[in-house]
Amino acid sequence: MCRMVGVVFRNRFPMDSLRDLQHVAEVGEVPDQGTELPGHRDGWGIVSFMGRSPRYVGRSERPMHMDPSYDAALKTISTLERPNILMAHARRGSEGSLSLTNTHPFVSDGLAFAHNGTVRKFHPTTRHTAKGQTDSERVFMSLLDRMEEKNDLRSALKSVLREDVAGHEYSAIMLLVSDGHRLCGYRNYYDENTAWYYNMKVSRCPDVVTVFQESFFGYSGDLLQIENGELVSVDLGLNIERERIA
Repeated sequence: MCRMVGVVFRNRFPMDSLRDLQHVAEVGEVPDQGTELPGHRDGWGIVSFMGRSPRYVGRSERPMHMDPSYDAALKTISTLERPNILMAHARRGSEGSLSLTNTHPFVSDGLAFAHNGTVRKFHPTTRHTAKGQTDSERVFMSLLDRMEEKNDLRSALKSVLREDVAGHEYSAIMLLVSDGHRLCGYRNYYDENTAWYYNMKVSRCPDVVTVFQESFFGYSGDLLQIENGELVSVDLGLNIERERIA
């Protein structure tokens, strides 16, 4: 159970999107919260691209809203090249220990990957090897294998979802993935009672497109609802493609 945001920007980066995520990481509700604290407090990560290669802007196993290194990371964002893509993730762990190794986004072989939800008993045999203990990273390893076969991000994603993850029980498969050329967002949840939590929308403005899950302060521009089972991709020219794949 996590919260994440992906931004494709051509000029100035919208810092409000990361301040918004920081606040959601502190106060956001989660399903079956009970007496536990709200929010997504089990680490955070920010990834952007340099020469189309992913690099960490910042990453920590500490709570985003209590971590001075998060504020320090935000100060460096103005130096990023443009146009560009940025992904940020606030974790509330459901599988795997609280550690930097298990903190999203994961980066390997030119891809950045973040996930919200749990794919249960997912232990595929892959050529790529996970460093941590999360189902999310194992899905990423499957994607890396598929990328070697397809050499196309959208085709690889569809193969993973239709052939590798299919048949496994899951709470949700909410994905943000980027190769530096495009940002892909995928929404798939199992239980209609949790549709409010496993939501995903797109905010479209003249110089920036944002794919986000939850907002405390709200987004301007045209808002598009991503449907259950729908894949959305945004390229560096801010062109949006939508495709239902499940």
